[in-house]
Amino acid sequence: MATTFAGGRSGPEGSSLTPDTGVHGSTGGNIGVFEFAKAHHTSGVGAVHHFVWGSFVRLEVLDERDGVLRVRVDSDDDLWLLSLLIARGDVVKARTTRDVSIGNVKRRVPMVLALSVEKLEFQPFTNRLRIHGVVVEGPDRFGVKGSHHTISVGVGDEVTIFKSSWSPELVNDILKLVRPLNILLVAVDFDEYAIAVLQMQGLKVLDSETVSLPISDEGFGEAEEELIQKLSKKIVEIANRYGVDGVVVGSPGELKNKLKGVVASLDGKLKVYVDTVANGGYAGLQELLNRDVVRGVIRDSAVEKASRVLEEFEYLLAKDVNRVAYGLDHVELVAGMGAVEKLVVVDEMLSGFDESRGRVEEVLRKVVEKGGELVIVPGNTPVGERVKMLGGTIAILRYSIDTELLSNKNGG
Repeated sequence: MATTFAGGRSGPEGSSLTPDTGVHGSTGGNIGVFEFAKAHHTSGVGAVHHFVWGSFVRLEVLDERDGVLRVRVDSDDDLWLLSLLIARGDVVKARTTRDVSIGNVKRRVPMVLALSVEKLEFQPFTNRLRIHGVVVEGPDRFGVKGSHHTISVGVGDEVTIFKSSWSPELVNDILKLVRPLNILLVAVDFDEYAIAVLQMQGLKVLDSETVSLPISDEGFGEAEEELIQKLSKKIVEIANRYGVDGVVVGSPGELKNKLKGVVASLDGKLKVYVDTVANGGYAGLQELLNRDVVRGVIRDSAVEKASRVLEEFEYLLAKDVNRVAYGLDHVELVAGMGAVEKLVVVDEMLSGFDESRGRVEEVLRKVVEKGGELVIVPGNTPVGERVKMLGGTIAILRYSIDTELLSNKNGG
């Protein structure tokens, strides 16, 4: 998540939910690593966790004991993640607008309202998350408390969530489910380079070095080629050692493309993405973390993994049908037995507040607890469309199970 937030302002008129949700500035630019910092509130009401993770979402746990989260949305993907964090009965506080009567004139007035959430609407590509509920706090002079309202959240907005049901592990659990990370980042120029692996637990710099290339043209070409060959070998060795999903190389000019070409010649299976950054070294890594290319690697990786599982699923469906399960009822059954080896779920199964969302979340947790492989795939991709036709979720099992027989025995 990226940069932490400045301190809260005073709440709206008559407010007792003190963490405010106006758009705050960040505390120092693009802090692009997944950092975990822990400090105590001066009020002694719990710990503050600052999650800093590239540009994906800015999230801060304001009160770990009672479950108060503040989230700033920086992309459409963040809206989906926000929808996973909100449940029916939570209180969501944000800046919004509402029609009010002022004298004989009706005007749409900006204000900060807190809603008890009843319904959530999120549709990919609409760029908005609509949160419906009953106003529990707002400016007294407008008399809005107790009325229904909809807060529409988009990119650039910030909300505070007061969880009705909370455990400190909630955020980490959700991030593990929806944002698996294992990417190699390389930032290089003619002065320095740095290589780091980006995983859920953070950004770990594995190698960095100052580079000294000749200033004059004489000998520059040979020194550049030597740097490219040396760095390419390191990239391949480290990428294979960590089993990364992809490599992102950033540099000024054409250096990144030259590196990509040599890496491809050394390991044709390794996926290499490139982007332009102004600097090499650690500063360049920070730039890469705030670029869309990293999010693209994650999306491509999820689609590719889901495609491989789907291919294996379809093979087993024809050869050994008892080694697979599909549809929520059957997948839920085998997940409860700890039998799921690989699971693919369409992201749309985790939208909304219907009964199936809670069931899907429980399935995901059971699969993760038992060491199963989990992939959440976008529903608007070809593999996502195919999985939707199979009930939105498919599983490959560790051993053969007659799910039809089991469900009949259980009265399913």
